[in-house]
Amino acid sequence: MVRRFLAGLVMMAVAAIPYSPQVWAHGEAGDEPFLKNLTTAFYDVSISPLEIEVGQPVTITGRVKILETWPHTLYPPEIASIVPVVPGPVFALQDRTVNDQPSTGSFFVEKGGIYQFKLVILGREPGRWHVHPGIAVRGTGTLIGPGEWVQVRPSSTPFAFPVTLLNGQTINLETYGGQFVWWWSFAGFVLGMAWLLYWTLTKRTVTNLAVTSQLPVNDDAPDIGLITPRDHMWMNVVVGLTLVLLVVGWTYATTNYPVRIPQQTDWITPRPISSGEQLAEISPRGATYDEATDTLVMTVQVKNLSQDALTIQQFIMAMATFVNGGAAEQAQAGPRDFVGQLMVEPNSPIASGETKELTFTITSPLFREERLIPLSDPQQFIAGLVRLGNAHGSQQLVTIRTNVIPTQFRSQLPL
Repeated sequence: MVRRFLAGLVMMAVAAIPYSPQVWAHGEAGDEPFLKNLTTAFYDVSISPLEIEVGQPVTITGRVKILETWPHTLYPPEIASIVPVVPGPVFALQDRTVNDQPSTGSFFVEKGGIYQFKLVILGREPGRWHVHPGIAVRGTGTLIGPGEWVQVRPSSTPFAFPVTLLNGQTINLETYGGQFVWWWSFAGFVLGMAWLLYWTLTKRTVTNLAVTSQLPVNDDAPDIGLITPRDHMWMNVVVGLTLVLLVVGWTYATTNYPVRIPQQTDWITPRPISSGEQLAEISPRGATYDEATDTLVMTVQVKNLSQDALTIQQFIMAMATFVNGGAAEQAQAGPRDFVGQLMVEPNSPIASGETKELTFTITSPLFREERLIPLSDPQQFIAGLVRLGNAHGSQQLVTIRTNVIPTQFRSQLPL
């Protein structure tokens, strides 16, 4: 019976494989929906070029707004850093600016703040890598923006990262001190493995847990060979070698690098960026989501406060941008994998002083692939930016938040 049951489980697992949904190799899909769409909105992101050789730069530009809808369950945003999000040390960060100010580290942020960034990264390892911008917020973690695939091809010259020190000396940060770091780490590894293998292979602390777990906490049990005086001696030897290693390292650093300064930090408060002159007021009226078709329908009321007619241009949600326009407008909105179509009904301009109720309809696999809609959360809210503008080029970004009601669900089991 047991064998039949296990065989049945295996057959069910194999049968379910063809019906498994598409799995992206991107970690951002694992974040909870509220952690994406209620916290930040990335827009106007550009990553170029998409094909380089080792040592050549890739430039990431764009903007991120920390939304006023930041969840009360998270620490308030106070300190953050704009970072490139890549799969390991396959790129090296060369330059970073925030709101046109050099940003070597973290900076002060606030709800409603807009931060325009520019990152320059150098290809370090050949391969095809997915590159994102991200904002790491203290107490919350890294919130990720849209990304592009970047192909890094091998180069005839090895990767180098020259850096000029305060004393005028130029070093290659890629190889500087590499041999010492390797041997120093190896020495510590040898000591650690000696300690680990000694207690794992020769002692009953691990191999006979059924016996050792019955002993009192402070009983060495030398009578059954658990911890003997000889063990104490060898552990004292390991501790002594560790102390000698630390003294040698301290002496080496003091002798070879007599001039040292503490690690430096430079926290800045970026110059503020406006979200645009107040052109309109937008009040959300609720939203529904059909998981079976990946369709979000949102109703909003827009009041035109300006002297010119306004049109809805985009709806920005987390790392996704949905465009009320054709292929040309969508190509300019950001990385193509994170751009979709926004349908507005009615799609006529909103006259000066007019109040109009509009329906936004978005059908996109991004809702499912990036888990943007909170289908199983106790509070089902979504938030984002509505971008609207007039014929003279004036624009405004308006933050909205609304509840979302699921209307139909995708089947979770193969049928």
